[in-house]
Amino acid sequence: MSHPTPRRRRSTRRRRSQTLLDNALGAMVGGTGLWLLSIVMSVKEDLRMAARALLAPAWMALALGVGLLVLHVWRKRRTQVEAHMLLRQHSTFLEPMPKLRPRSRHGEDRSSRQRASHRVQAEGLMSRH
Repeated sequence: MSHPTPRRRRSTRRRRSQTLLDNALGAMVGGTGLWLLSIVMSVKEDLRMAARALLAPAWMALALGVGLLVLHVWRKRRTQVEAHMLLRQHSTFLEPMPKLRPRSRHGEDRSSRQRASHRVQAEGLMSRH
C-alpha cells in the first residue's frame, strides 16, 4: 500500500492586476466599439434605427469607463498619500531621541527648592485668611 504523496502548497502569488483600470479600459473599448458599429450601421438605410438604438449603450459604456478611470486615479492617489504619510510616521520612529537637558548634579537641590516654593505658597494662602 503506497502512501499518497503530500500535496504541494500552492504558491500564494498575488495578482498584480489593477481591476478598476482593467474594467475602465474594457468598458471604454466596448463603448467605442458599439459607437463605431453604430456609425457603420447608419450608412445603410435599413439599419439606421438599429444604429440609433446602439448609441445609448455605447455612451453608457463610455461614461462607465470614464467613471471607473477617474475612480482608479483617485484611489491610486489616495493610496500614495496614505503610504507617504505612513512612511513619514515610520521615519520619525527611527530617528534618534532628542537629547534631554542634563540634570543638575544636585538632584536634591531641585526637590528641596520645590518643597520650599510649595511651603511659601501655602504660608501665603494661610496669611490671607
